[in-house]
Amino acid sequence: MPATNLSGSFQKVTLGATSKILGAGKYSVSGATRKTVDVSEFGEDLDIFEFASADGGTISLADCAYDPTDPQQNTLRACVTNAVKLINSITSGIRFWINSTSYLTVGAGGNILMTSAGKVDADRSGVAKTSFEGKVSGAFMVIV
Repeated sequence: MPATNLSGSFQKVTLGATSKILGAGKYSVSGATRKTVDVSEFGEDLDIFEFASADGGTISLADCAYDPTDPQQNTLRACVTNAVKLINSITSGIRFWINSTSYLTVGAGGNILMTSAGKVDADRSGVAKTSFEGKVSGAFMVIV
């Protein structure tokens, strides 16, 4: 069976189902990392490890066309400024669309702490760009 190709032309980032974040050109979801702890005892020749807690990873949104009047960009900037968490929500949660029908979002009970917003890159012969970053907390990212 051939692999499914995920074309960027069908991808987008939204707050809720349809509120597209203006000009997003690139996103990344780092994925989760399960930590381990050393449970070795005296006399062990080889270290012995067990699973510990997990880190839900980070999200980033880059190469967004900067628009200081865009409501979705302003929401992300306000989340950083006011320490507001993005929650798992059908109506307003952040969605990283992988095709026209499926998306990644933080799992139930989790949230995303927006940690970086407000950067502006401008070029004399280009469009001003901005970016956003966040930390996944309390749940893994899931495909819906």
